[in-house]
Amino acid sequence: MNHAAVRSVALNTLNRQRANIVFSNYFDHNKVLTPTEVSAQERIFEWDGVLRWRGRRVTGKARVGISLQDLLKPSAEAHTVTGALRDSNLLIWRLADMFESDNYLLWYDRPHRVALVVFKSGASPQDQMKAWAHALLAAHRLSDQRFAISASSEEALGVIKEVQAELTSIWMACMKRMEAAGWDTNIANIETTSGLRAHIKSAGGDQI
Repeated sequence: MNHAAVRSVALNTLNRQRANIVFSNYFDHNKVLTPTEVSAQERIFEWDGVLRWRGRRVTGKARVGISLQDLLKPSAEAHTVTGALRDSNLLIWRLADMFESDNYLLWYDRPHRVALVVFKSGASPQDQMKAWAHALLAAHRLSDQRFAISASSEEALGVIKEVQAELTSIWMACMKRMEAAGWDTNIANIETTSGLRAHIKSAGGDQI
């Protein structure tokens, strides 16, 4: 299949690259592109997991469907003998509290510019889309010159919380507009392999 033929195929489900194009244009211009419009902007080859703003600027990467331990690794202290992780900043509990009403947890590894997403059990295709949109917009804002690589965890947490509030207020309307534009929001190809799921009761629960 040649390059022109590939571009002529307009798929109406979101994978990572199409999610980048759809959501960054939505956030920038309050416009939902159609599958045909997105198809014209798609790259034949794209880096796995890249977070790319409006098809151009790379703002980071994302790892989705990971374990709680993998989310914790960049910020936790490892025991010198056993290698066990110690969450001295109570990050997991703080994220569990913040995302109590969402079916995912999100953290941003600033030094490596990687958004880390844990899906809770029961996460739906729309939950996966929301998590990717959250990672994309948070990475975009944290790539601003105001936030150096050495920015504090509190600053990163503040941006993640700010984006979460914005997404929550617009999400249902966004899904309806995507459906009206021709997107199937009941199918998501955000995970390229079978991901893990976390059983999280709540921040105040006995166990995560």
